[in-house]
Amino acid sequence: MKKEQIFFIILLILSVFTVYSNEPSIKTKNRQIEPKDIYMFIEGIEGGPVVSKIIVEFPEKITSIEQKHSWKVTTAGIERKIRDIYISDKKGKKVSGSEFITFDLEISTIKNSFSYSASPFKYNTKILMNQWVSNYIVDIKGGNIKIGSNTFFVSGLTKDTINNRIVPDTEMFNFRDSISGDYINPITQKTDTLKLHLAAYEPAQLKSGNKKPLIIWLHGQGEGGTDPDIAILGNEAAALARPEIQSYFTSGSNKEKGAFVLIVQSPTYWMDEGDGTNGNGSGVSRYTQILMKAIQDYIAVNPYVDKNRIYIGGDSNGGYMTINMIIEYPTYFAAAYPICEAYSYYEYEKNPNGTYKRRTENLPGTSNFILTDKLWFTPEKIEKIKNIPIWFINAANDPIVIPKNFSLPAYRDLLKAGAKNAWYSYYEDVKGTDLPELEYLGHFSWIYVLNNKVGGVQDTQRIINSKDKETFGFIPSNNGNGGNKKAIFNGKEYSNLFAWMNEQVKE
Repeated sequence: MKKEQIFFIILLILSVFTVYSNEPSIKTKNRQIEPKDIYMFIEGIEGGPVVSKIIVEFPEKITSIEQKHSWKVTTAGIERKIRDIYISDKKGKKVSGSEFITFDLEISTIKNSFSYSASPFKYNTKILMNQWVSNYIVDIKGGNIKIGSNTFFVSGLTKDTINNRIVPDTEMFNFRDSISGDYINPITQKTDTLKLHLAAYEPAQLKSGNKKPLIIWLHGQGEGGTDPDIAILGNEAAALARPEIQSYFTSGSNKEKGAFVLIVQSPTYWMDEGDGTNGNGSGVSRYTQILMKAIQDYIAVNPYVDKNRIYIGGDSNGGYMTINMIIEYPTYFAAAYPICEAYSYYEYEKNPNGTYKRRTENLPGTSNFILTDKLWFTPEKIEKIKNIPIWFINAANDPIVIPKNFSLPAYRDLLKAGAKNAWYSYYEDVKGTDLPELEYLGHFSWIYVLNNKVGGVQDTQRIINSKDKETFGFIPSNNGNGGNKKAIFNGKEYSNLFAWMNEQVKE
């Protein structure tokens, strides 16, 4: 063999070796490739948490995604409509040259319900609380990807992702803690050991020298337990930490934006009087003292909180606890924002052991208890809180906490007692923005707050003058964002709940 021929053969061998050395270092079979991992991306929206994306990690960087129309995604047994497929980072953000691909999924609701399809939450009807589902199976079929110049068929895309959660909404709440203590049980009068869990969003500019206000959120009945993530996601409380609402809160001469947000979670219900049940809002919460201790302890370790600008609020059970806290500690908070609050205007009948009598019918919410004509929201309590800035929010068609038995007469009494900085946004029903076609249960009026849709208020003079014991002079208004008037105090008009809240300072 001639030297030229030998040289040519050597060059050929080297070129082949070079080609194959540039192949991706992936273990494949028949051009198939298995992912390294699969993650579910959870987003808190107005009706609760949804799995809005599935993120798949591969061993090497992906060049392109082929045959997008052929992919199918099933989550928790439900086939999902794919809005988009793209190369992303681990958090689902579009990038080029990454090991991740993201399936952006359409959100839908279960027919004839207020629940989202394939939710990562389940509602436990025995304890009346939301919980994480025990498993969340993701199955992906079809489609090819390119790595370099090579095309691979994707296989092995089935995984339980319940412990592979990516949740930016809860990650914002980077402060986590708990508080325990011994307290007297209101029913048994014995000492109980109680424990609350806390999560807090803390603005980035902590050391600027400007102390910032603190917004406290108290969850509803379904968000109790030992995992504050449930309280953050269950009612979209994460919205309080997002830029839209954060931008209303300012501090210092330079109007630096931002506020602390503290989420406190009870192990049962804020309306639990000591027997472990939900109660009905006409008794004393077993968590009153420990909640106050939790708030004070958080502030004690955070010198950047403005102690004169602490705002407390929450929904349903949390609305009850808001009223309870300002009655018990009327000089501590700068303002309150109770939503569909369940602090009863009247008392309910009790059994000899201190628990409540119930009707034989299985009626919703507090309707299952026997109402008396004895006041629970007494004139003495009205007098204690009449000077606290307060803004109520509710919907007229609330079937769980019926307004005429709760906040309507209480608000009327506040006005008649001389309250000057007390407002009420009252809606016809509850419609959202994430899924505009959906009408929610009338109890879900927190959706208006967390969607930043609270602006109009009721006519205070009409309510003072009203003799109607059904409407109390209230006229619900969706178009007016709660009413046809604006909150005006000390000559200043406020277009929005949070703009008003920002300017409330404890005297």
